[in-house]
Amino acid sequence: MRRNPELNPDYELDDRPKITPHLNNEFSPLVKVMVVRPPQEITSFNDLIVNPVQAFHAQGNPVALESKPIATRQFRGLMDTLESQGIELVYSDVEPGRVGHTPLFTRDVGVIIGGKVLPSVMKYDYRKGEVDGIYQNIAAKNIIEDSRPYTIEGGDFALLNSELALVGIGPRTNEISLEVLRDHFPGTQFVPVYPVFEDKAFHIDTVMGILGNKSIVCIPEWIPDDVIRLLQTKGYQLIEASKDEYTTCCTNVLAIADRKVISAAENKQTNQRMREGGIEVIEVELSDILTQGGGPHCLTLPLVRK
Repeated sequence: MRRNPELNPDYELDDRPKITPHLNNEFSPLVKVMVVRPPQEITSFNDLIVNPVQAFHAQGNPVALESKPIATRQFRGLMDTLESQGIELVYSDVEPGRVGHTPLFTRDVGVIIGGKVLPSVMKYDYRKGEVDGIYQNIAAKNIIEDSRPYTIEGGDFALLNSELALVGIGPRTNEISLEVLRDHFPGTQFVPVYPVFEDKAFHIDTVMGILGNKSIVCIPEWIPDDVIRLLQTKGYQLIEASKDEYTTCCTNVLAIADRKVISAAENKQTNQRMREGGIEVIEVELSDILTQGGGPHCLTLPLVRK
C-alpha cells in the first residue's frame, strides 16, 4: 500500500499492477489510456460555474443538481469506441469531491512526458481528489514530487513531440509550473501560451487540438500570434475550427494515431474541415457531456503510445 496524504489523508491505494507510462507526443498509436470507470449515473450541477462553456449551457437553467442519463450512455459509447480501436482502458476509481460532481475529465490530473508523470494541482478544491487516479495506476518511481506552489491541469498541456510542448498559462495553470517542467524535463522546450481571450481559453485544449505529426486544429484568432508564428515556422498544418462550435468543444479531440482522431459528432463543420485536411475522424455522440466543457481530449489521459 502507498498513501498520498497530501491529496487525501484517508485514501489508501490498492495493490493493482502499476503502469510505467510511455508518451513522447500526442499522436502516436494509443495503447493504454486512463479513464473513469463508467458510472451508473452521471450528474451535474449549475450552482458553481467553473468554465465559459458550462456557463453558456447553464443559461436559463436554474437546476442545481441534475441527473444526465443520456450523458451516461454517451460516456459508455466513447469507452466502447476506444476498445473497438484496440486501446486498453485503465480505470481511475476516484470519489466525487462534492455532491453532483461526476469526475469524468481524467486529462486534467497529470502531465506525462516519456516515462515520468507530474501530478496536477487543480484549481478547484472539489476536483483535487481526482489526482488520486495517478497514484492508483502509475508506478511510484515514475511520479514526480515537487513542493513548489505550482498549479497545472492537463488540459493546458500539449506535447507536440519529445522536444517541444505548449503550456497554457491562465486561470488554471500558473507560471511556476513552467519552472517545474523545465527543471524536471530539461530536454524539452516548454512554450507558454497566454490566452488571447481568457474567458474562452480556460484550457488551451478549448482552442487547439493535436491531430498528428505537425497537424493541429485550432481557432487561430484565439491563440497568441507568437505561437501561431512558431507553429508555422516549424511547418505545422493548421486546420481552422469553426468558432460557431466553440460551445461544443470543437478542438477537444483525441488523436489515437497519426492523423486519426476521435471527435464529438456534434461538431459537423470542424469535423468536415479536418477530413478535408486529410484527417480520419471517428465521431462519437457526446452532446450531454460537452455541456460541462469537455470532449474526447478531456475525457481521456493517454498513458502509453507506441
